[in-house]
Amino acid sequence: MDPSRLPIALRLLEGGKDREALALLQTPQEGLPEAERLALLGFLEGRKGDWGGYRALALEAARRAQTPLTLYHLGLALPPREGAVALEEALHRFRGNSQAEARLHLALAVVLERLGRPEALAHAALARLKAPSPWTRLHHLRLELFFGALPLPEVLEEGEEFLLHELPGVRLLAGHTLALAHLLRGQPRRARTLLQGLLPLLGPGSLPSFLVLGALALEPLRARLLLEAAQAGPQAGWSQGFLLLAQGLLEGGEAARDLLLSAHGLLREDGALYALLAEARLRALGAEVEAPLAPRLAPPPRPEARAFLLGRGEETSLRLLDGGPLPSLGPRGTEALALLLAHEKGISGEALAEALYGEPNLGALKTLLHRLRAKGFRISCAPYRLEDPPPSDLLAFLRALSGRDLEQALALYQGPLLPWSQAPGVEALRLELEETLRRAVLASGDQEALFLLAERLGEDLEVWEALLEGLSPEDPRYPIARARVERLRREYGV
Repeated sequence: MDPSRLPIALRLLEGGKDREALALLQTPQEGLPEAERLALLGFLEGRKGDWGGYRALALEAARRAQTPLTLYHLGLALPPREGAVALEEALHRFRGNSQAEARLHLALAVVLERLGRPEALAHAALARLKAPSPWTRLHHLRLELFFGALPLPEVLEEGEEFLLHELPGVRLLAGHTLALAHLLRGQPRRARTLLQGLLPLLGPGSLPSFLVLGALALEPLRARLLLEAAQAGPQAGWSQGFLLLAQGLLEGGEAARDLLLSAHGLLREDGALYALLAEARLRALGAEVEAPLAPRLAPPPRPEARAFLLGRGEETSLRLLDGGPLPSLGPRGTEALALLLAHEKGISGEALAEALYGEPNLGALKTLLHRLRAKGFRISCAPYRLEDPPPSDLLAFLRALSGRDLEQALALYQGPLLPWSQAPGVEALRLELEETLRRAVLASGDQEALFLLAERLGEDLEVWEALLEGLSPEDPRYPIARARVERLRREYGV
């Protein structure tokens, strides 16, 4: 395949002209263009809903040549945790190439959204900044709906200009974004009107979450017809999870319960935000999942998104691992709460003041604790102790560690404790928690646990080396781990 024909194939795919693109991509060639040809053929399989075919071709493409394009598709085709690590490594490798960086940031935004991680918004914003286009702008707007603070009317105003775009895929993404915005605003009729106009544009692999919006906004008969059409195509993994969730939203009673439980199992690691929606609906039916995502997964910061996914008035667990200051408490109040949670049996006033301020400032401590009590926290004295600790990822993590439940501890450890905090006690506790988890996982030798920890810590060479040592060359994680180890050894001069 002539390398100059690759941009033509990309434009055809972007324009939704899959048959023309397939005709262009059918002739194999040796070398770099062949790897990218395979990646694009895999992408066509994904568009048809065949995610297994997409994954197989993306892996083969990346084995032949690791380029921005092949790694982009590898990141999208792999399960999201593995895909996120592959894309992060690709960003290190191709830093300085603006177009390549934009492509990889956009893919990383999509993958992190599937994991329910708020940093997806930052990557979407970087993709938009480096390569402004309808695609990067709309993905950025869509993630604003979950993780941002841009007023919803502004999202609608900016997105509406794309409803008449010449490319059907752009119109579909714009309509999906705007319909979601209307649902967040409590305007299902407007969402219904938009979704009905999009139905002729849908293909087998089109935005699996569209099925959920359809179940929530379309008339039941039209929604059921949409689901029947989706069932006719290949479904696997997360796309099957969305289909089951949409069916569960339309059903009632035991049928809904079974569908929602199945959907939750498929989406919890590959569509986590919508798994929260399944959990909320199950609770409304009086059912519970065995391993709920909360408190492991913090709900989106946007209040409208929390209400959409969790139901109004739902109590949520406090997020302190990789979390920011709690808005109602401020930075110092959040630090004090974390320290009190970590010392379930209590901590003396002098020790708590030292941990917060670096000196025994008891006057400032008493003022701070008075504010916390005014917020509803019951704090006893001598020693200071939370009498009724609120649900939090930190407390759940500590209990998982003490119970030697590594799987649960890793699920809860989304990042370091209050990474912004410079309070001496928080910094010491942060290092202690990470090192305790790290040593426990290394001692276990469990490959899945090692991968999860390596992904969490990012640049820990010892953990990556331990992971690489236990992986077979056929494991999809092997090339990712090898690339990370090689880079870190170079950077650390090992």
